[in-house]
Amino acid sequence: MFTSLIALKVWSGPFGRKINVIENIFIGLKPDKVKHIVCGRSHTIVSTENNIVYGFGDNSDGQLGLSASEVTYSDVPIEVTRFNDKNIIQLSAGSYHTAVLIENGDVYIWGSNRDRQLGLNSLDADSVNVSVPTIVPITLPVVYVSCGHIHTAFVTKNGDLYTCGDREYGKLGHGLWSLSRVDTTEKIVKVACGANHTIALNDAGKVFVCGNNDCGQIGLRSVTSQGHLYPCPITNEPIVQIVCGQSHSAFITASGKLFMCGDGKYGKLCIDDNQITTPTLVLAFVDKSLKVQMVSCGGNHTLIHAEPFENDLSNNSLQQIKSSDTLPPLKVVKKIIEERKENIEPFTSITLANDNDSEALNVVKESVKEINTNMIDQQIKVDKKSFNDIIPTGIKTTNIDDKSTEKEVKNTNMLVTNEKNEKKIVNKSKYPRNERVRSRLCIVI
Repeated sequence: MFTSLIALKVWSGPFGRKINVIENIFIGLKPDKVKHIVCGRSHTIVSTENNIVYGFGDNSDGQLGLSASEVTYSDVPIEVTRFNDKNIIQLSAGSYHTAVLIENGDVYIWGSNRDRQLGLNSLDADSVNVSVPTIVPITLPVVYVSCGHIHTAFVTKNGDLYTCGDREYGKLGHGLWSLSRVDTTEKIVKVACGANHTIALNDAGKVFVCGNNDCGQIGLRSVTSQGHLYPCPITNEPIVQIVCGQSHSAFITASGKLFMCGDGKYGKLCIDDNQITTPTLVLAFVDKSLKVQMVSCGGNHTLIHAEPFENDLSNNSLQQIKSSDTLPPLKVVKKIIEERKENIEPFTSITLANDNDSEALNVVKESVKEINTNMIDQQIKVDKKSFNDIIPTGIKTTNIDDKSTEKEVKNTNMLVTNEKNEKKIVNKSKYPRNERVRSRLCIVI
């Protein structure tokens, strides 16, 4: 949530850095102030303190709240609607649809209804797009809404959970496409929707899940999918925030600990595993005495807001955090290197993550003492030796912001990119392959 901005900063590039930035613009909305902002697959919705909704990006399915025949896309904010004295308390965006929750409990929704994700059961089967903000027909006031890829979930004031849209993998918690109540005795207070999974939080801080689990995103080991809400044990401490990415999930406890599970590709779990099937504590923030306040998950990245604990405000580590905009990666060990090598073809240039790798290994050593000191210490010595062995003398390691030319070398033990394959990757992504490999190794803690 943004509460004191008078303009909106927009970028396209890895982690907001000035690398391969396609467009970097500063859009003024003066004199109004931005209050909420959400992003769909290819559109962005903004609301202001004066309860005006703006949209920009793709409008081919009416996701900006405008007729697709009149506006196919907009690269500047255009006014969608004014709610005036109706206070907006939440926005949510799916891949092709948008929802706005008003303080009185009404939900206005628009965009693609191809999979019944708008919950407008009165529409004809041929009604694909809705370009006018329309109230979702739920009798009780809604207190929370979440849009998934092509499904939507609503939590009512009395704790009921309603879902609609694509029912594949059982992610609706019931077998219907239309807007229906999920059969549960739990009092639900929050809900989060991923691409093909749904996570609900009850009033006691317990987590319940349903949907696809092919990457472990619902945290149930040895289960491929779950068609009904099922409890997901995480920790004895109450959970206060739940967030879904495309195929990964995040959970924040009352004390500010972060647990994550699901697809770990590109390092988005902050843990050096490509897949985690049960919610796992992210030790990076514990080691730095940081309390996680908020987390946001995208398709293949995660943004985390963390602050020092109140009793650590005078700690030297706080000064270190403030004096630098980046911190060394959590781990760069043999396991990651071997996994990356399996997916990289014959190489032509070096792509190392950071010049603080030795410090990263020390972070690992300290973070795992409470788990199994003797076993882990021994493994880290092996990892450190293996990592040092693969760096030839004279080769320069670079930070992400370093624009210097990387030396080309052929070495079968090094992390590299393939120039032939890089052309293929560019067609699928706006970022060169070497930047994507860096993102997998650099974890800000």
